[in-house]
Amino acid sequence: MDMDFVSESRHQHSNPSFASKRGENLSKEVFSIGVALELALVVVNDLVFIKRGKYLSETEVLIIKGALNDREYEEIATHSTYSLNYIQRTVAPQLWDILSEIIGNGERVGKKKLWYFLEQVNKKYLIQFALNKKEKTDPNNLLKVSKGKVPDISKFYGRAKELSYLKELINKHRCISLVGVAGVGKSTLAAKLIAEISVEPRTGFDCLIWKSLTHAPLLQDLIGELIELIPPLEPESTLPEYTQAMISILIKRLQSRRCLLVLDAFEALFQGNNFAQRLEYGLFFHRLIEEEHQSCLLLTSRILPDDIDIMIRAEQSPEYLKIDGLDTDAAMELLVEQGLTDKEKCSELIETYRGNPLELKAVVKRINHFFAGDTKMFFENPTTLISNEFQAMLNEMFGQLLSETQKQIMICLAEEIVLSSKTTSFTKLLNQVNQKLSVSTSEIITAIEKLERQSLIESFKDPLTKEIKFSLQPVIRKYVTTDPRGLVRGSNHSLKLAIAS
Repeated sequence: MDMDFVSESRHQHSNPSFASKRGENLSKEVFSIGVALELALVVVNDLVFIKRGKYLSETEVLIIKGALNDREYEEIATHSTYSLNYIQRTVAPQLWDILSEIIGNGERVGKKKLWYFLEQVNKKYLIQFALNKKEKTDPNNLLKVSKGKVPDISKFYGRAKELSYLKELINKHRCISLVGVAGVGKSTLAAKLIAEISVEPRTGFDCLIWKSLTHAPLLQDLIGELIELIPPLEPESTLPEYTQAMISILIKRLQSRRCLLVLDAFEALFQGNNFAQRLEYGLFFHRLIEEEHQSCLLLTSRILPDDIDIMIRAEQSPEYLKIDGLDTDAAMELLVEQGLTDKEKCSELIETYRGNPLELKAVVKRINHFFAGDTKMFFENPTTLISNEFQAMLNEMFGQLLSETQKQIMICLAEEIVLSSKTTSFTKLLNQVNQKLSVSTSEIITAIEKLERQSLIESFKDPLTKEIKFSLQPVIRKYVTTDPRGLVRGSNHSLKLAIAS
């Protein structure tokens, strides 16, 4: 029997909607060989994506097709544009390795036994999809759509607690904000969540949608795209011209289908000096958050726009989750994979860069380039390095977004750390800022709270006195003290602090 569905799938596997075929046509013929194995391969394709961050390649599909038709590697190569050596020696071993991991249950998956393991996948997953299908009237069970580049999750470290907590939150809240500094892993965490939900039965979602906002689209364009991404249950007339009417249609779609809508790089919508556009977006998200619907918005952002920030502080619908760096074990795994094996030195790097994956990768790249991978030599010439991405974020924060009060708070913290290597108590920080700026205590408290939420300052409670104390992570302290673009102090050209790092 020639399994044509496998060759057809190579045109579909790179498209996330390929997985929407799960749960379809699960009637009495679901256990026929062709349909059952087709659906099993869809599941396998998604499992491969979760494991390495990309779907089965064209060559891998050719090998699977040949194996299911009992063809030898020579015959597979003959009917392709690839050499026998490439198929048999390069692609096939890697394919069987990953299939063994995800569907082997401790056994080796190979060309001869592929049928058997796919049948096990069918029994384990597809019956559950059939049951799930009966509980839903939606014919497009779990539609996945991507607009914009989804992060590569082939190398994903730690975050088990955050993933578990997020899965709880998306079933309880209409809006969740993942907030953290550049490179900390907000988008990667959201992408991993989408990937895992896509193959978990009974998630409760009909649509999983990824929309990148890095290009800051106009509001009407964004609404129009989102409406197109969520198919209606019934035919609708043409879209209205007016923005508020378009928002009403979008909310109707979010009411009729339960969608998990990831809006990546959310902060891009509220940057710049176009206050009219920012106001429009503020009103738009107020409606999405406050009006009743069964969907969930997941926002990834370096900062919280004021409107969303106010709603969170008022304990309204948005749920705020600050994303910190990787834990020690996960960060250590990352560094080992980058080629660093000295655990003591790795621990120092993790502490310095607070487990930020982007910063750790950037410093390892520089260690390899300038110190030939010798961490000992690097630590004999200590310095704190800042990646281009992190510095760009700080340039934007200090150049456009932080108030004078917030800047002064960070300057005071940096000065105190450099001069005394200590954290600063709230009382002392309050006095230091009051000496330089004429502002109220409430304004200083509000500024500190926002800096905390944006992960720009660190706060601790003294275990004995319970007094709150503040500090800066080394990378941010380095930026504040060196002020490379003159954005921290502005026209106040006070002498920069001498620092060793």
